[in-house]
Amino acid sequence: MFKTLRARLLVSYGLILVIAMAVVGIALLIGIQNRPVPTDEISTRLASTMQLLLEAEELSTVTDTGLTRVQERVLNVLARQARLRNFPVRILLLRLPQMAVEYDSTNGFADGAVVNLEGQPYVPPFWDTNSPPQDMTRGRFFQENGADWRYVAQPFNAQWLYVLALRAPRELTLTEVVQYVGEDVLLPFAQAGLIGLAVAVILTYVITRSVAKPLQEIARAAGEVAVGSSNAQVPVRGPQEARIVAEAFNRMIAEVATTQQAQREFLANVTHDLRTPLTSIQGFSQAISEGVAADPEAAKRAAKIIHDEAARLNRMVEELLDLARIESGRWNMTRHTLQTEDILGVVKERISPRAEAKDIQLEVLTMPLPPIAGDGDRLVQVFTNLADNAIKHTPEGGKVTLRAAYLNAGVQVQVSDTGEGIPPEDLPRIFDRFYQVDKSRQRGPREGAGLGLTIARGIIEAHGGTVKAESEIGRGTTFTVWLPAPTSDATTIIRRKTGTSRRTGDKAG
Repeated sequence: MFKTLRARLLVSYGLILVIAMAVVGIALLIGIQNRPVPTDEISTRLASTMQLLLEAEELSTVTDTGLTRVQERVLNVLARQARLRNFPVRILLLRLPQMAVEYDSTNGFADGAVVNLEGQPYVPPFWDTNSPPQDMTRGRFFQENGADWRYVAQPFNAQWLYVLALRAPRELTLTEVVQYVGEDVLLPFAQAGLIGLAVAVILTYVITRSVAKPLQEIARAAGEVAVGSSNAQVPVRGPQEARIVAEAFNRMIAEVATTQQAQREFLANVTHDLRTPLTSIQGFSQAISEGVAADPEAAKRAAKIIHDEAARLNRMVEELLDLARIESGRWNMTRHTLQTEDILGVVKERISPRAEAKDIQLEVLTMPLPPIAGDGDRLVQVFTNLADNAIKHTPEGGKVTLRAAYLNAGVQVQVSDTGEGIPPEDLPRIFDRFYQVDKSRQRGPREGAGLGLTIARGIIEAHGGTVKAESEIGRGTTFTVWLPAPTSDATTIIRRKTGTSRRTGDKAG
């Protein structure tokens, strides 16, 4: 029934208001019941009712023509006035001068009983502009059962005395309190509640509009995304919580658009990279099979090209499989106790031929370092990839440096070059999957699918480390890798599993 936010808030505000008013009203009645009402206030209320009685048109024609006729008319007027005033008064008609009871609305006194009125002249308060006649008296009297009553009395003529009485406050029931204060307190209180409810409805509309509208915009944008739109952005407005949701949604859409664009670029690149070696393999294999490359040297050259292109395809497939394992969380590594200088030594041995071919100075700087725990093959793969990239983007006569040092309870390895550098707009995304800095660059025969940095980051993070890049156009790039040193307990466990503290040669070689 109440499915919308606006309806639920409206019902909630209404219930809260009703419950609060009920609690306050009950507390108010109980407080009034337990608080003695001042005698002057009782007398004022009784005197006001008496004045209305004496001014009533029905009594203006009453004469001393017999008790029965006068009593009937007077009591009718008293009963009607009591109902109109909603005032629980006790009505007495006394015969003068004996003060004998002729009528008692509560039947508390028997007919003819003498009532002893302890009283004094009534002096109205200064705020009472309609002062009753000065011969009115007020005071108290006690019933035979001990009940205490406050009264006002006014002679009607020389024969009868009219008395309006109210039981003393300490003996009032809750019903009498409601009747006593209903007109002056409860009615205004109920009116204030209705006004509060109207204000709550207006506030509910305003508040729910500011909250629901941003959520509706997010829902609309999500629907657009569901049908294929990748540009659905929502305005950031409304309360803080709605702003947070909108900002998160916009970031998600931006990431989705970026990923989709990268996937499209990756598909185009992979398609091109697969087509090139496959075309070469197909063409040279056909030349061999048809005898076009009958010359031994030509056949040998064709076979070498086929071998290189097949190796390139194999490396591309391996990179794709590695990336799939990283993203699926099924990356298995065999951890051993390793020395960083041994790993960098293996890397240097692997990339030295390429550095020498380009006349690039290759330098490895290490110092005594604590061991690290990791997979030697994978770490060699990471640093070989970083160093290979450094050589590839460094011109002839440049320099590539691998530097290792102890830092923050771990080992930091930096791979620096003096190459072309990475543009600032590309630097934050070089570790993203499928991303290429130079979109137009053609890969050489030794290159894979361009996923090396993404895989390197996955390997380092799997070791509990971090990797970042800093670059300056025309001055080179530095990749910084930090790996934590294992605790003493972890090192002991690794040594027990491997049976030795130094297996880097076997793993990294």
